Amino acid sequence: MKFVFNPGYLIIGILITISSWMPATAQPTGLVFNSYDQVQEKRTSLVLNGGQPLCLEGNASLSFAFRFFPDRQVYYGYLVRLINNQQQNIDLIYNHQEQQFTVVTGNTFTPLHFRLDSTALFHNWNTCTLTFKGNTLLLSINGKPCGSARINISDPCYRIVFGACRLPHFKTSDVPPMTIRNISIQQAQRLRYYWPLNELSGNQALDSLQGVTATVTNPVWAKPLHQHWQLLQTLRVTGNGSYAFDPAEEAIHIIGQDTVYRFLVRDRSLARLPVAQPVYLSPGYQAAFDPGSRTLYSVHVDQKELAGWLPDKRQWSRPFDSAGLTSYWQTSKFIRQADSSLYIIGGYGQLTYKKTIQRFSLATGLWGDVKVAGEALRPRYLAAVGTSSAGDTAYILGGYGSDNGEQMLNPKYYYDLLRYDVKHSVIEKVYDFGEPEDAFVFASSMVVNTAENSFYALAFPNDRYQSRLQLVKGSLSQADFTNLADTIPYAFLDNRSGADLYYCARTQQLLAVTQIMDKDQHTDIRIYSLAFPAEQVSAMATSSEKYALRGWWAGVIVLSMCMGVFVLYRRRRRKVVPPGANVASAEATAPEGTDISLKNEITPATHTTEEDATAVTTEPVAIAGDQTSEETAASQTDKALFRLFGEFQVLDKNGNVLTHLFSPLLKEMFLLITIHTLWSGKGVSTGKLYEILWADKSDRDARNNRSVNMVKLKGIFEKVGNISVVKEEHQWRVNYDPESVEVDLGVFMTLINQATLQPAELQTLIGIIREGGFLFRTDYFWLEDIKSNLTSRALDVLQVQLEQLITTVTPELIIETANTILILDPLHEAALKAKCTAMIRQGRPSLAKAAYEKFFKDYSHMYGEKFPVSFQDIIS
Repeated sequence: MKFVFNPGYLIIGILITISSWMPATAQPTGLVFNSYDQVQEKRTSLVLNGGQPLCLEGNASLSFAFRFFPDRQVYYGYLVRLINNQQQNIDLIYNHQEQQFTVVTGNTFTPLHFRLDSTALFHNWNTCTLTFKGNTLLLSINGKPCGSARINISDPCYRIVFGACRLPHFKTSDVPPMTIRNISIQQAQRLRYYWPLNELSGNQALDSLQGVTATVTNPVWAKPLHQHWQLLQTLRVTGNGSYAFDPAEEAIHIIGQDTVYRFLVRDRSLARLPVAQPVYLSPGYQAAFDPGSRTLYSVHVDQKELAGWLPDKRQWSRPFDSAGLTSYWQTSKFIRQADSSLYIIGGYGQLTYKKTIQRFSLATGLWGDVKVAGEALRPRYLAAVGTSSAGDTAYILGGYGSDNGEQMLNPKYYYDLLRYDVKHSVIEKVYDFGEPEDAFVFASSMVVNTAENSFYALAFPNDRYQSRLQLVKGSLSQADFTNLADTIPYAFLDNRSGADLYYCARTQQLLAVTQIMDKDQHTDIRIYSLAFPAEQVSAMATSSEKYALRGWWAGVIVLSMCMGVFVLYRRRRRKVVPPGANVASAEATAPEGTDISLKNEITPATHTTEEDATAVTTEPVAIAGDQTSEETAASQTDKALFRLFGEFQVLDKNGNVLTHLFSPLLKEMFLLITIHTLWSGKGVSTGKLYEILWADKSDRDARNNRSVNMVKLKGIFEKVGNISVVKEEHQWRVNYDPESVEVDLGVFMTLINQATLQPAELQTLIGIIREGGFLFRTDYFWLEDIKSNLTSRALDVLQVQLEQLITTVTPELIIETANTILILDPLHEAALKAKCTAMIRQGRPSLAKAAYEKFFKDYSHMYGEKFPVSFQDIIS
């Protein structure tokens, strides 16, 4: 056989070699699609090539990687639709009832289909490829062929839409809960387009080969979910509250004086069980959850007692002894399944730090101190504790205390990692990680990953009330630390505060829980989530990117030599090189580097400076024509728009997006002034601005920062129109002309403060609320009460309007009002009754019954009991 030299093989080999020089990237990427957890208008759509057709003729293929989110109620929907100008379509649909992916052409099911097991579907990336060979369509999944089918398509050029489709004649909002990435199109066996979908923000995704734009509506980019904490739930409970984590169900159990709550992470539902006889919970008691017996306990260390929660009886298994304050504030604890015991480490109270390790046997009810050998455990509190999966090894990280336990005798910070062999009761020091410039302590629990020899913990400075929790990743064997993600606001008042870190294995996210207690009155609890694995917040340049560039210089040299060989060969063959086949395209697909720099200290909790904010702002300037339908509608009003409901968004009067001009600090300052102007009518004082935004700076530095940012805000306002920030009677306020500038919060406040609303005004209010939650995915510690009050006010107004509408208007407006109430309160019985009754008036009893059945199911899931009102009673 004669060997024919093909330089293409040489190039491929060289590229593989070069890629081995690059740092491995495990950065999460992709586009997360809003699904049935959002109203139809908020579901995600991705349209390739700006909606213009792309041709898949001859020998061509479309490929993409996807995976689904676990624990969702509905999975049915369209992954991708290909639609040509002859109104012919090819769809890939998931049918959750049959658990099958199927290709449909027109009104016909093809024999092309595949199934994935739950592990692959929810935890692995799956590559699906549609290959076109003339009139034959082939399907493959993860490289495995799924068959072929003849298709009768007259035009091979398609508009390609992932998720929600808004094209005429093909509109659908059925979107499965999925993430998509790495979309590629090959033509004539050449890679022509590649969308990695690794953007951080914005409504566009760029093809890395030719810069072709894909347009996104309602985007949720995956990468920021691994870098920015999301607030899931805020809750105020009566009395001295506490909480515990159930890892199997991925639920947070929250104990109040008169109610026990369960927050389920997978659907963010909050179930309430009233206590049959409310009990007094003394300050400092703790909560623990035993996965073995699936029992929630309230733990009273001073009395050496545990009481189990009996949900069937809605009471505790034993009465509480509420005598005195505890001597064991801020302990750390864990449950070991092997001996079915609760271990409690350290603590503080009565001017002394504790070093004891106590054990309570859940099987026998015996309580005692554990004698340990090896390294002495210094008295401490505010330390983090985490265990291996079996609970046989516990790690104790840092803390604050003193060598002899006396608070008055030289208290200090501990910066060490201790390994506690629980089975053999031995402690050894793993390492000291050195005293940093700025002192810090840790939240009570941390996450240990022995498989990767690492841990995750929440660190924070304990010398201030307005503190912030910083996620750190450390090694279990050497003193290496990395700061990950942004910070969480944390109101720290020593023994009145608490924080913990948990890991949800099934949904792959970290949970941070904080609480602050107003003694004997109430406790505020907040739950945050961060997609796992966590990442450092993206910056302009990182050390690993510089490393990657050095590697690429060598790669480009070798590649250039290789291309020289290739060009000579092609000239000999007298072939024409097609457009786009150049070195630039190869460089465009280079993998991104990952910042792997490690630090031995934690950056003190401060607000982002203007310079820092500029460095991490990556949202591209909007390109003409890249507008969502909502933006287009806004531009037609000839008003500039500040949208605070849903995602924060700013548009000028022509509909151009200006949101990217607001750095994180500038955005918070603008919102602080605007919300306090429109919500309270008073504005915000200079002192309050300094306290919230520049608490760590001197008055002089804070004043300079304020002046600089006011100038930048004025520059943005000049692009917007007639809006300004002014100082009146010692208060900073925002002033604007409603004829040329619209702030949806201002319209909202005007409407909810009216005694009655006309139908058109009600429609306006409904439209604002249905844009989404107030400042969705924006979290400031000063904002949470305002968000809660806004929701409450909106519910009150809508409920009054609904009662007035029932006999005076058409069923359509009643249904729309009821649907809006159910967005704010999914278990609002009066809204359900009004909705079902109106549907019956419309002659749509089956839809009324479906709405009732969904409500019935949600109610049962939330409260653990059947909804007591029948369908006949609802519609009567």
